[in-house]
Amino acid sequence: MKAGIHAIIMKIRDDTEQHCNERYAHIKETIDREIEDENAMHSEESGKQREVFTKHNEHEYSRRLEYQRSRLNREMLVYQHELVDEIFDAAVAKLKAVPDNELSAMLKRATEGMEGNFTLHPGELSAKRIGGKDVEEAILDNDNLQISLSAETIPGKSGFVFRDDRVEYDFLFEDLVEDLKSERIATIIKDVFGDSANWMFS
Repeated sequence: MKAGIHAIIMKIRDDTEQHCNERYAHIKETIDREIEDENAMHSEESGKQREVFTKHNEHEYSRRLEYQRSRLNREMLVYQHELVDEIFDAAVAKLKAVPDNELSAMLKRATEGMEGNFTLHPGELSAKRIGGKDVEEAILDNDNLQISLSAETIPGKSGFVFRDDRVEYDFLFEDLVEDLKSERIATIIKDVFGDSANWMFS
C-alpha cells in the first residue's frame, strides 16, 4: 500500500524535477557570483593592505564566504520544503480521486497478511465509496480474517483504518503521505546540511 503511494509520489516528483533543478541552478549561480565578488574584493584588499593585513581581516573574509554558503543552503532548503509540500499535496489529491475499483483493490491489498477480527472505519471523504461488498471481496481468500464495516467515519480524511481491541492499522491517505513526506524532508535536510543534521533525527 505504502509502496503504491510512494510510486504515485515518485511520478509526480519526476514531473517537477526539471523545475527544481532549474531553480537550484539559478540560486546557486547567484550565490556563486556573490562569492566570486567576495574573492575579488578580498584579493584587492590583500594587495593594497598586504603589510597591515591581519588575522581579523582573514577571519572576516571567511565569515562572509560562510554566510553566502549558508544562505544558499537556507534558500534551497526553503525552496525544497515548498516543492515537497506541492508534490505531496498533489499526491493526496490524486489518491482521493482514484477510481472506485482501484480504491477497492487498495482495500484488498491492505488486508494481505492480516489475521483476526477487525472493524473498518472509512475516512469521511471515502465513506460513500467503501461498502460491504468491498469488504467481502477484501477477505474472500483469507479464512483467518473477519472485518465489519463501521458507520463511524474518520472526520476530514480519505482512505480507511482497521481497528481491533489491541491494534490499529492506519491506511488514511493523508497520514500515509505525511509519513513519506516526513521521510523526504529528513533526507533533504541531511542533503543540505550533511552529517551535522543527524542530531535532528537521532
